Amino acid sequence: LTNNGLSGRMSERIGNLTFVKVLDLSDNNIKGSIPAELGKLSKLVYLRLSYNAFTGAAPEGLSEMKGLQLLQLQSNRITELPIITQLDESFYKNSTFVTDCGVPSAFDEALKCEHCTMCCNANEDCYPQEETHISEWGLNYGTFAAVLFACFIAFCCIVSLFLYLYRKRNYSEHSARESIEEADKYALSKIGKNSVYSYFVKDKFAGYLLAFATLIIQIAILVFFIIASEANLQDDRIDIQFTWKCPPDSDVCKDKADLTDAGWVIFCLLM
Repeated sequence: LTNNGLSGRMSERIGNLTFVKVLDLSDNNIKGSIPAELGKLSKLVYLRLSYNAFTGAAPEGLSEMKGLQLLQLQSNRITELPIITQLDESFYKNSTFVTDCGVPSAFDEALKCEHCTMCCNANEDCYPQEETHISEWGLNYGTFAAVLFACFIAFCCIVSLFLYLYRKRNYSEHSARESIEEADKYALSKIGKNSVYSYFVKDKFAGYLLAFATLIIQIAILVFFIIASEANLQDDRIDIQFTWKCPPDSDVCKDKADLTDAGWVIFCLLM
């Protein structure tokens, strides 16, 4: 019954249709809350209520529908979902479980949906909700970046210690001092005399402080980009572009991004 101009409210007698397996009421103007009796349709495998005007909390009975292969509730005014276990994604892939769990949201906080496969926002743009490799390791992007920086600093310290021990073993004190001076001159020529980082190879304490402060500020700015990369589709601070569409006339969500394989090849060559 999709796109039939239906209006009004969904009757509680919907619960009498116990043998129904497919129910598609999408793209209508049905208002009010979704009746709890809908949860009695235990044989349902396909349920689309998207693009209506449903409000309030979705019924708890949705969590009891163990045979559902598709559940699409996006573009409504649903404020709360029951805990729905992960649906079988082998049939509809990313289009299996779609709700309004993206940002920007029509509400102060986006809908929480742990097992949704696709999150749509108030602009009807969507994005798949998938685990990243970082989250699979039990880390967030901030922790991963901190670990990465710590490993880099540890590596630099190990290299510096190795070079120090190598010079001490193979050079006299005088020749070691000359070697360090030559290395400083070489580093200065590569860094540039007008760069703030040139103070790292000069014997000035104030210069060290200035260069170190500049480095800390640049790392702090980088933190904002790292936070924006977090794949939390309910966080307004993310910088992910919602490029998918789940249209009213189809149960399949498609990526509308203009990125192509040729574009990635050109990007890699430029880099």
